[in-house]
Amino acid sequence: MKDIHWNLWYSMPMVFLLTGCPDGGGSGGVFEGTGSTSHVVYTANGGANTLSGFMIGTAGALTATTPATFSTGGTNSEWVAVSPNGQFLYASNQNSATVSGFTINSTTGNLSPMVPATFATGAGSSPRGVTVTPNRQFLYVANSGSNTIAAFSIGAGGVLTPTSPATFPTSGSLARGIAVSPNGQFLYAANAGTHTISGFSIGVGGALTSTSPATFSAGAGSPSPEGLAISPNGSYLYVANSGTNAIAVFSIGGGGALTPTVPPTFSTGVLGSSPQRIVISPNGSFLYVTNSGMNEVAAFTIGAGGLLTPTTPATFTTGAAATPVGITINPDGQFLYVANSGSTGVSGFTIGLGGILAPTTPATFSTAPHAPIGIATPGRP
Repeated sequence: MKDIHWNLWYSMPMVFLLTGCPDGGGSGGVFEGTGSTSHVVYTANGGANTLSGFMIGTAGALTATTPATFSTGGTNSEWVAVSPNGQFLYASNQNSATVSGFTINSTTGNLSPMVPATFATGAGSSPRGVTVTPNRQFLYVANSGSNTIAAFSIGAGGVLTPTSPATFPTSGSLARGIAVSPNGQFLYAANAGTHTISGFSIGVGGALTSTSPATFSAGAGSPSPEGLAISPNGSYLYVANSGTNAIAVFSIGGGGALTPTVPPTFSTGVLGSSPQRIVISPNGSFLYVTNSGMNEVAAFTIGAGGLLTPTTPATFTTGAAATPVGITINPDGQFLYVANSGSTGVSGFTIGLGGILAPTTPATFSTAPHAPIGIATPGRP
């Protein structure tokens, strides 16, 4: 398995909302905008131990913050999340078993470390996926080394306090992506080592209780699930299976139980496409996944029953040797951005009719000399 890892803001922004709301969609976006912080993008730059910041300008062009990078205070940051209100940023540090916390300047997009600057996820935890709940009360981290989910309550200034207990077993191994349902009731984690998805209900104080059953098969063969995404209406879970070059789709039932759709999987392309991370448009009409092995983004429309249909064309290049991993869409649903771990840059696209992607001008934005892996906008990892 391949483990891959802000331009001046106008006072009256133009909001372009994609039309259509299929059965797999809905209006349940979790973003709650507060000023210009809805128009920021951040990347987690892996072994460089930094974050790059950008502001989104006219037609989706990115302008680097000043300074352009910020130290995480940890090592090997591959996943990043921005709170739905755009006030706080969190990055998981795989090799130092911590999460870095920052406050976001609503005017400049600059990051200021919290006090303390990092929060422990547990000895040997090797944290990966990180997410903030829609109500902004809790943060969860998928710990691939300890096969647990670390849970924190979010207090004043974004400061994290471990829940009691502080971690919850996944009943799987090598946890990767993590996602919380829009209503904040359920949490899911991808277990690349056991080819399963762990399910939890979120209770009082952020405590997690395993669903029944506790895990669900990610698909036939050795799917090696990586990224996860839940439809805005909370009805469907989508899983990027890097080992089988497919997206698995599940309906979310009572108590958070997962049931595969019919058919259960949808191809992301040729053998070796190696899909990594997924994002769904805010209106629930389109799904996009990074194919790291093919240097492209695969695009789908979401139809009745949550089923996927490739767009025409079905894929969009991110550039030669780009090795795309992280992917995000800005809260307004206008622009899509991809972190290219192989080419020290971010690819930008506008989202058009039918979900078709067109490169921004310019098409890429530099994070040099750092190679980005994770990427996030407010409420949309």
